Amino acid sequence: MDKRSVCLLLICINVCLVIWLVSVQQSPMLDPEIMADFSGTGASGLSSTPQPPQSSANSGLPRRSRSRPNQIQPPSPSSSSTNDSSQVVSNSFDSNHLLATPPAMASQTPAPPGSSMHLMDLPNFVYLMDQPACDKNVRVLIFVHSAVRNVEKRRIIRETWADRKYIDQTPLRVIFLVGGVGENSERWQQFLGRENHQHGDLIQGNFEDAYRNMTYKHVMALKWFSEKCAHAQLLVKVDDDVFMNTPQLVKYLATPSLPEHSLLQDPELMLCRSVHHSRVKRSYRSKWRVTYKEYPHRYYPEYCPGMAIVYAPDVVRRLYEAAQKAQYFWVDDVLITGILAEETGSRITPLKYYLEQKDVRQLLSGEADLEDPPFLFTNHAIRPDESMAIWQMALDRIQRPLLTHPASSSPSASAAASLASKSPPAVPSANISEAQTSSSTGFS
Repeated sequence: MDKRSVCLLLICINVCLVIWLVSVQQSPMLDPEIMADFSGTGASGLSSTPQPPQSSANSGLPRRSRSRPNQIQPPSPSSSSTNDSSQVVSNSFDSNHLLATPPAMASQTPAPPGSSMHLMDLPNFVYLMDQPACDKNVRVLIFVHSAVRNVEKRRIIRETWADRKYIDQTPLRVIFLVGGVGENSERWQQFLGRENHQHGDLIQGNFEDAYRNMTYKHVMALKWFSEKCAHAQLLVKVDDDVFMNTPQLVKYLATPSLPEHSLLQDPELMLCRSVHHSRVKRSYRSKWRVTYKEYPHRYYPEYCPGMAIVYAPDVVRRLYEAAQKAQYFWVDDVLITGILAEETGSRITPLKYYLEQKDVRQLLSGEADLEDPPFLFTNHAIRPDESMAIWQMALDRIQRPLLTHPASSSPSASAAASLASKSPPAVPSANISEAQTSSSTGFS
């Protein structure tokens, strides 16, 4: 073989090697969300009474997917002939109806946009679990956005700021929102049925309870309020890892002399601690990564973080109607309180105070007072012992005026009078000085 032939052979080998290396290296560089399109998505959370089903270590972690996870197949008409198809309510729901179907099979005849069976681009939406409409005495509906497996978080809320011994004597109502359990999770559905039978406070939509389905849950809240609680003065959307100061809200509602009383009557109210000039995350490593196809701009509009938002009924109605026509975007707070708020002319009212982590530490160590300044919400990720301790402080504050003014007739005082004769939730023996969560919340 001459020198020229050897050179050509070496060149061919090098070219083949380069082509092979490129083809091998491209696979890891593919968008992980695209790769996830070929798999399902999970749910989240875990624990408490009644004992939840056992699950694998990774079952609480939602898998990332650009396409929305499957819609849960609603029960067939023959299996629930006595129930309205748009309100499938059952505390002992037949788990055989909860098998997820591919999106193409979720509906045979798409419902029109105005239909009660329509939720954004889900054509056959139903409530797998539902609750009675609000009675005339409800002035504030509080929707707690939870996940199927967040049993312990719901338990803590029911034992603290949503304790029925207190809430039932106020104009507030608290309901937890969850999605469907997904494929091969029938035991979780049975557990939710028992939980709902015990507490009567769960609403469940027939979309899979997954990270990228949070927009469905948010719009479901707007839908339920618009259809079953529209006479109420306020809708509050709060996450299940936030402490809400319900006695403070009752005080605002019952005290006309407070400026917050008038503010809460504003028909244009969308109250939160807003986020300004938030840059869109493009990194593949980010949990919040958004592709250019999903959202083409560099920055989001001003929006409300989803952990705590207070809506007036007119704003709920406008945002719900806009959401029904909107293209789906999985970052729910950006879509609803940012993009759709701009489209509908809804403006954010700034919430000046809420308890940050350092403020919770100061409050529980005695360095700060519960009402200095007053707050409505803590930041997210508050610990159970912190919630219990703050709730005990709130109860003590409610009951203290009764020693000198037992004849008070305000809603908060009457609730406190009843509570005074009952044992309040015990504060855990955990070291309160190690508290890690929250800051002071009030209005601007």
